[in-house]
Amino acid sequence: MMEAEIEFVARALYTAEDNAQLWEREPDLVKDEFRLYARVALELLAEHRKQKSLEAEPSNFPYAA
Repeated sequence: MMEAEIEFVARALYTAEDNAQLWEREPDLVKDEFRLYARVALELLAEHRKQKSLEAEPSNFPYAA
């Protein structure tokens, strides 16, 4: 996972908050919290995509006629 992706998602999550201020003015404690949320979100997305790709692979078992 790239740090740029994490930062982009963290900023997007932060901006979605009702009381969001300017990202640049927030303390590192707040930014780090949103970076953690972003990491989790990106990890879940990767798991979801992996599961979808596994479901899309053809199965190698005979069908009963």
